[in-house]
Amino acid sequence: MRIRTQCKSCGLPFRDVLTRDTEVVGCPGCGESRAVDLAGWPEDAPETVTFCPVCACKHLYRQRDVNRGFGCLLVAIGAVLVPWTYGLSLVLLAGVDFWLYFKLGQSVVCYRCDTVYRDARPGPRQGEFDLLKHDVLKYGKTWQEVDLAGS
Repeated sequence: MRIRTQCKSCGLPFRDVLTRDTEVVGCPGCGESRAVDLAGWPEDAPETVTFCPVCACKHLYRQRDVNRGFGCLLVAIGAVLVPWTYGLSLVLLAGVDFWLYFKLGQSVVCYRCDTVYRDARPGPRQGEFDLLKHDVLKYGKTWQEVDLAGS
């Protein structure tokens, strides 16, 4: 399973491949390694992740596996060409971006460590991104702090 994660020590984002034999994930920049817990990777469904093997967080969400930079570049090119195409380039390239969004598959992302599992199928418990859950899990906020800040 292909993953994209970030080193806790140096902050370098890197890609790696997890297999059934993987025991550690190592950073190519600083050499720091983290143990991988494959207990959340069921034998009967190898493409499904029930919890994050990198940080053992049970809270995952699903998102489209679209390169956001490429999508923004398409829309920016369409916006630059607007004076010469009378807005048709923006509509056309936004349509291409929209088509790519639905054509490409989904990936699974961990709320706590932001590890992206590219070849994983989302499970039934893994819904869309929830900002409140993200703030509680990633930054350690309590429900009361989040409720007070919002009112």
